Amino acid sequence: MDGQYRRRLFTDQQLIELHEQEFNDREIGDKLDVPIYSVAYHRRKLGLEAHNPRIRHQFTDQQINELHEQSLSDTEMAYKLGTNVSTLSYHRRRLGLKANGTRLLFTDQQLIELHEKGLIDREVADKLGVAKNTVTVRRSKLGLKAHGRAYNVSVN
Repeated sequence: MDGQYRRRLFTDQQLIELHEQEFNDREIGDKLDVPIYSVAYHRRKLGLEAHNPRIRHQFTDQQINELHEQSLSDTEMAYKLGTNVSTLSYHRRRLGLKANGTRLLFTDQQLIELHEKGLIDREVADKLGVAKNTVTVRRSKLGLKAHGRAYNVSVN
């Protein structure tokens, strides 16, 4: 271009219209036949948020609110809305809603009693029907030390 300033090949209005139709930067770039970095640069200058290129949610804030009022967990809401849990959790937090369904699978007292019997985390997890890591994290938070596994080793 011989050092000349390159003229932009699209207008702010074109970008805004495509953005309002929920096209992401790549899709807008394809439609306007310009590089994605150009679209992203001008979108940011206009103060427009990026649309996630991988997951296009097909649900409204109202739907999230209605399901949340039914005391559904993020996993249950995500399933009903046909999206993944991460996307649903992000939108729920954005709406200022607390998570539903964060219930304890077992009490601290149950864990303490099994721990006092000398069971290792794997055994406690099996008895409580939870993942070993769940027990390990909760045991640590309670300040309980892990029990080591005694091995019978014979020396010849």
